[in-house]
Amino acid sequence: MRDCAKTAWAVGLSLTIGMIGMAAPSAPQPKTETRVERKEIPYEVRYEFSRAVGAGRLVKVQDGKPGELVREYRIVRRSDGAVEKKLVRERRAEPIPAVYHMGRAGYVASRGAFHRGRVLEMEATAYDPSPRTIGPRATGRTATGIRAVFGVAAVDPRVIPLGSLLYVEGYGYAIAADTGRAIKGNRIDLCFNRRHQALGFGRQRVRVHVLR
Repeated sequence: MRDCAKTAWAVGLSLTIGMIGMAAPSAPQPKTETRVERKEIPYEVRYEFSRAVGAGRLVKVQDGKPGELVREYRIVRRSDGAVEKKLVRERRAEPIPAVYHMGRAGYVASRGAFHRGRVLEMEATAYDPSPRTIGPRATGRTATGIRAVFGVAAVDPRVIPLGSLLYVEGYGYAIAADTGRAIKGNRIDLCFNRRHQALGFGRQRVRVHVLR
């Protein structure tokens, strides 16, 4: 009888331990993963004056290359649905700007570097400030008050704001300082100092770089 009691007690203890193990299963472990995110950094386009470049010419001297921002994260997903995102490391490669050299002809040039705002394809005409061209009563002053000379351009302010600095391929550095009744939309009127120069330019398609 005593041996039977011992056996029954041992069996009961085993069942109890088994039930305890079943009642308290181990908690699921959170899942961890690594995520790498890449973001391209656009390059700028820079313009610089150069005495080695002819009047009205624009020469590309350096190709641009975008940079890159790489971020590595550790993502932890827990059983209750919570997600933890932690930045582990970050690497940044700076972009390389594209560089153009500009000829110095045109409006009184600054020595600084400029950055590209926009590039427009426009229809260009030419004028000169002589009375024969602009009329005997004209003052030779532009809409902004400066004198009309080589390097002054008339624009539609809805397309190019007055005061904008420009580089017109085939012409040179210019400032948008005037308007005109016929200058609407993507049209530009370029000032020359002499009438024969304006007539020689005529009407042509040009590429206009709006500078910052």
